[in-house]
Amino acid sequence: MESQSCFWCAKHLPLGSLKYVVHIRVFADFDGVLSIPEEDIDGEFDRILQEIESRTPDELEREVYEEIGLLLCKECRDRFVCDVKGAGEVGGNGLTFH
Repeated sequence: MESQSCFWCAKHLPLGSLKYVVHIRVFADFDGVLSIPEEDIDGEFDRILQEIESRTPDELEREVYEEIGLLLCKECRDRFVCDVKGAGEVGGNGLTFH
């Protein structure tokens, strides 16, 4: 097994050391509302199809769903958890947790 390092601070994490894995799933949320223009619906569909055709399947998939894995040392893990928990508090960045 290779040596590892913290994603954020790059601290060396030798085998057997304390380390944390953060697994993040980012996926599109749908609130049940579709915005459909009142005029030129066919033109809007054509525009969307052209946009889709100009992108790769991987690009389109990442826009809908992506997983990210981070390896953190204890200090960066503590900072990460504190930042995420504080995000929903008054004065935070307004994140909504599901």
